[in-house]
This record gives sequence, structure tokens and C-alpha cells, in this order.
Amino acid sequence: MTRLSLIGLCIASFACSQAVASGGGGADGPVNVALVQFGYCDSDSRWISGKLHDELKRGFTASPEYALVDEGDLADAFSDLGFASSDFQYGVPPDIASQAAAAAGADLILFGFIAPVGAGSYSISWNIGVVSSGSTVSPPQIEATKDAAVVSAAAGRMVTSAGEEVGARARSALQMADYHISVENWSMAIASLRQALQVDPRLTEARLRLASIYMRSEVDSADRARAIYEEVLASEPDNSEALAGMGNVLLSAGDPETARDYFDRAIEADPDNAQAYVGLASSYNALGMINQALASFEAALVQNPQNLQARYALGLLYIEVGREADAIPHLEQVLQVHPDFTNLRLKLVSAYSDVGRHADAADNALIVLESDPDNTQLALYTAQLEARAGRSSSAIQRLEGIISRSGDRQAYLLLATVYRDTGQYGSMQQVFSRLRSAYPNDPVANFMVGAFYYQAGTRGAQVPDLVTGNIPVWESAISDLQTAVSYLSQVTGYRSGQAQEMISAANNAIALCEEKIDRVRRYSQ
Repeated sequence: MTRLSLIGLCIASFACSQAVASGGGGADGPVNVALVQFGYCDSDSRWISGKLHDELKRGFTASPEYALVDEGDLADAFSDLGFASSDFQYGVPPDIASQAAAAAGADLILFGFIAPVGAGSYSISWNIGVVSSGSTVSPPQIEATKDAAVVSAAAGRMVTSAGEEVGARARSALQMADYHISVENWSMAIASLRQALQVDPRLTEARLRLASIYMRSEVDSADRARAIYEEVLASEPDNSEALAGMGNVLLSAGDPETARDYFDRAIEADPDNAQAYVGLASSYNALGMINQALASFEAALVQNPQNLQARYALGLLYIEVGREADAIPHLEQVLQVHPDFTNLRLKLVSAYSDVGRHADAADNALIVLESDPDNTQLALYTAQLEARAGRSSSAIQRLEGIISRSGDRQAYLLLATVYRDTGQYGSMQQVFSRLRSAYPNDPVANFMVGAFYYQAGTRGAQVPDLVTGNIPVWESAISDLQTAVSYLSQVTGYRSGQAQEMISAANNAIALCEEKIDRVRRYSQ
């Protein structure tokens, strides 16, 4: 029996978490924070600056999440950079702040400026320098007066939200990366993940996602992926995802024997790592041993049909070799005994979808969604499966819920697709109007809607038969393509180049449709 058949079936519960700013000690210690007295411009703002500094010291000292950097060490670091104490009145440049904080052993540094805004009020502009990346996060300004209680409250909010502000910036970049990944825009996904890592280079989640993108055939940067996996494993030697990733790197490099060892280690670290199982099956396949592996698991089940370890592995192996119909019974039986094996249920959902059992796929996706109701991507996937299963009302209701809860752009687009596929074109147009209202002049919204019409129009334009009955198809395609051009013409920013390419292609398709219509009409006379 192979190594895979001997592992225990101790599948961990599915969990999805995101890291926020982590300090030098990471999970083993507090975040080291350096404080710089904020700049000021008059006697009152100077008083506020001094009081704020004292309150921030008190707040960070009281928090177990943070440790204050010694003020003397920080002063020496600024002095070494040629920054005198009297210069603090005018604020500290971000690059100087990060350099001094790094020299003093800080993970984060807080600095800013206090300026009058009228009627005895002052604005506190504050910045959080992330030393490891040299990036700066600038949260919203806080308004204060020359009042001890007011300044103390402001300091309390800053202490409470410091980590949240850094984490929110990173999460925003990760969410944008999720969108780009969902539409397979790998270059923009890479850019978004790099942005998240600029805020916090220790975001293991972002590093692993970046490495997985590098491993895709469309990107083909296995060396970069390997470097990331090696860095993760240097600090987290039992990180199952990184171990499986290294296995995949070695598979791509033509070393299935060593890859198999990494997949074994990944499974030992996390018996619920389906990627490791699939990778192990691929290793066996590359070694010419896949049939032996399948035969071994099948023989084990003949001897003991209750052997869930073999049944679990066999189901995944069948999926690996494209035999989803054979995999489904095995996955179903494992889930009957262990309904909480969420990762395995998601595999079953995918298998059902692949063989066209969309209703079963939707039912099982709903089970997973019940355990993770705030997972927007899973809710979108469930709605898509419901639509495929003919449950358009349920899909529409779910998508409307996502929109009301989060305003997710993808939910708008999928909702429009459901309406289109069910022939409700008026409702589809209303969804697009709502999208533009929710994201006025938003390049992403304009790009999404433009791409939707472009794809619809392109399909119609590709109808080749020169017969009178196809004229309405081409006319509809022209209308869709013209609408696409109107939206894509408003796209700015990093998508503008791709939008211009689609505009050019749309205009060519419009000309082609017009030529087809003209030829058919002339020949029919």
C-alpha cells in the first residue's frame, strides 16, 4: 500500500482568515511601535501635539499587542540621519521616518502634523509607516480641540485602529486581487498582491496566492514561485500549502520523486490539503505509477469498504485523472460520515458541476455556504450554480442579497447574466443602470459592463451564414457592440489599454456585421 493510503483522515475544519500587520515577533511577540511627536504650527497645536504624544505612549504601552521602541534609540536614529530635534516642529518626511524606525528596531512608526481648521478646532493628520516595506498608510484625519479629554479620546482611537488601518489597506488589495483572479487577469492580480505585500510583506496569504499565480501556465514563472515557497518554508517549515506548492514546482521541473516527498510532508502537516493529494496523484502519474495507486486503493476498498482513508484518496485520484463520475460516489460516502469536511465537499461540488449535475452542485454549495454565510465569493459561486440548475429566482434573490450587503461588482454582472439568459432584457438593463449609479464614473464598472456587451455582440457578429434570417442577429450584435464602445470609451486607468483594444475590435465587428447585412439584402433583391 502506498504512503497516501496510510495517512489518517483527520481533516481540519475549513477556516478562512486574513493576516493584518504583524510585528517583528509575529505570532510570538508584540508589534514594535515608534512614536514621533507630531508637527505643529502654533502654541495650541504644540500643546495638542505634546498631549497626544503622551496619550499615545500610554495607550500603546497598555496594549499587549504593542511594544514601544525606546525614545532614546529613536532619537539617536534620527540624529544619525541628520534630523535635529528642533526639526520635528515641521513634521517628519515618510522616508526619514521609516529609515529611523528601521534603525531603532521598530515595525511601525506613527508621525503626522496638527493644523488649525478654524473656530478652535485642529486637524490631526497622521501616518503609519510600515518599516518592512517602506510604505505609508494615511488614515482619515481626526479633528480635536485644546481639551485633554478630546485629545485623549483621539489617541485612543488611533491606538485601536492602527493595526486595523494597515490590515484594511492590505485586505483591500487582496480583495482586488480576488476580483482579478476571478476574471483571470493575472497581471493585475499580481500587481494587487504586490500592493498588499508592500503594506505588509509578512502576509503569508498574499505570498502564497502570488506564488500560485506564478505557477500558472499562462504566467509561467516557476522560479519566482519557488523563491516565494522557499521563503515561506524558511519561517514556517510545516506550512502545508507552501510544501504542496514546492511539490508542484518540482513536478514542473521534472522531478516527481522529490515532489512526492513534499506532497507527503504537506499531507502530514494538513490531512485536508486536497492540493497535496492531487499533487501526489500527479507525482505517481509522472512516475508511471497512477494505475498502481488506483489499483491499490480499489483493492483496499474490496477488502474493507469502510476504509475511508482509501475512499477519500481514491475519489481525489479519480478527479485527477478526469473521472469525476467515478469519483462522486466515493466523495459522497466520505461526506455521509464526515459532513463537516468542507474542502472535500467543495471538490464534490466541482465534480457535480463538471458532469452536469448542477442541482446537486448547488445543494452542496448551499451546505458549505451555511457554515460561511459571509463568504461573498462562495455566495457568488452558489448563485451561478443555482442559475445553471434553472433556479433563477433563487440565484436572483441571492445576488440581490450580496449587492445589498456589499455592493459587489461581480454580483451585478452575474445578476445581469441571469436576466439575459432568462430573456429578461429589461431587467438586465436596469441592473446595469444600478451598477453605474452605485459606481458612478467608476472605471471598473464601465469596463465590466462594456466587456459584457462586447462579448455578447462578438458572439452575434461571428454568425457566418449569409441568410436573411440572420439579419436580426447581426443588428442586435451591432447594438451590443455600440453599447460596449460607449462604456469602454469611459474607461480610464490601467484598464484603458485593454478597453481601447476591445473598442477597436468592436468597431471592426460592427463593420463586418454591416457588410454581411448589406450583402444579404443585395443578394435577396
